[in-house]
Amino acid sequence: MIRYLTLFLCRNMPSLFTKVKAKMDLYAHEKVRSLLDGQYGSVFKGRSLDFDDLREYIPGDDVKDIDWKATARSSGIRIRRYQAIRKHNILLVVDTGRHMAATGKSGSNKRDISIMAAGVLGYIVLRHGDLIGLVSGDAKNNTYIPFKSDDRHIEQLLRHIEKSTQLAAAPSNIVNQLEYIARNLRRKMMLVVVANDDELASEHQHIIRRLRAQHEILWITVNDASGLDGSRNFYDIDDLAELPYFICKQTKLQADFDREQQSYYREYSTALERLGVVSERISGEEDVVGSFFSLLERQKHARWH
Repeated sequence: MIRYLTLFLCRNMPSLFTKVKAKMDLYAHEKVRSLLDGQYGSVFKGRSLDFDDLREYIPGDDVKDIDWKATARSSGIRIRRYQAIRKHNILLVVDTGRHMAATGKSGSNKRDISIMAAGVLGYIVLRHGDLIGLVSGDAKNNTYIPFKSDDRHIEQLLRHIEKSTQLAAAPSNIVNQLEYIARNLRRKMMLVVVANDDELASEHQHIIRRLRAQHEILWITVNDASGLDGSRNFYDIDDLAELPYFICKQTKLQADFDREQQSYYREYSTALERLGVVSERISGEEDVVGSFFSLLERQKHARWH
């Protein structure tokens, strides 16, 4: 089942996008936010033959942009400042299945982490005048919200993620959303996936490989809570079975679990890297800005090599 949405906001409803921007101020100071803004610009900078002007080289600039003739005539290294070729299409791909309504590793609801990630990306996209759209869903349903670029549109995306990510939803299955994109969206895009922490099975790898042939892909995984910290009762999201309390208090079990988890994280990241996909893991809302910075930094270097 596919649903196309047009969403209307209630004027008396508190803005999720405003909350995201307030949290950005809380979790990351202005310098970090400016660096994140610059990283996005460097990843999406156009490579046209036309450029606006020349400026001094700054460490970290792409050496391919050095104008050697201008450099030879001046006292310092000169860099071409390119004009943007076009608006970029950024497609958010968000898992809104029931597993994303569970508790994340930091203790936050994974839905809130997902909304924060979507909001931070929307904020950056708007600042650069690009377009952002959304494909979301679970194992049974897909929703597509077309590309636009304004505050109201970002609010619509965030409201949809909030409304759809519920315990009553079907199970998570990001493959369903990726297959929908492959069937229905033909334009060249950058996909930014926000997914549940599921094992990368062969079906995942097949559809990722297919999409990667046409699009750039950034992948964010929202980490699950282990349930072993003993600070609260944990229940399985599918059958509501409670994790026995005596298990939560075993420190050796916690250490063994942590070791296996780190190994799993490395294998997961390596599998995506082999598919040409840069990935990050997020445990809480406070991690989102820093994780996006790291993600864009590594995506920029992946383009160079």
